[in-house]
Amino acid sequence: MAVGDIIAFQSTAAGGIVYQPAVGVEVIITAVFQYNGGAQSQGLRNAAGDESYLATAPAEAGGGQMNCKIGVTNTVYWKMTGSAYKPGFTGIQTK
Repeated sequence: MAVGDIIAFQSTAAGGIVYQPAVGVEVIITAVFQYNGGAQSQGLRNAAGDESYLATAPAEAGGGQMNCKIGVTNTVYWKMTGSAYKPGFTGIQTK
C-alpha cells in the first residue's frame, strides 16, 4: 500500500474487528458500515487497552453507516465491537 491508496475492509466473519496499520502507516477512515447496530460501537484503542468510543450504530434493522474522518496509526488504531453481522469500513492511506 502507498499514500493515496484506498483502504477497504469487509470482515469475513461475524463479530468485532480491529484494524491496526503497519508501523509508520497512517490511514484516515472515512466511512464505517454495519448491519443492525444494536450493541455495536466504533472507536479508538491503544496497546494498553484504553478505548474511546466515537459513536454507536443506529439500532434499526437494515444497516447503518457512519461518515467520519478519523485518523488511525499503529499506536492508536480502530476497533468496532462485536456483531452477529459482518462489519466493514473504507478509508485512505495518508502516510
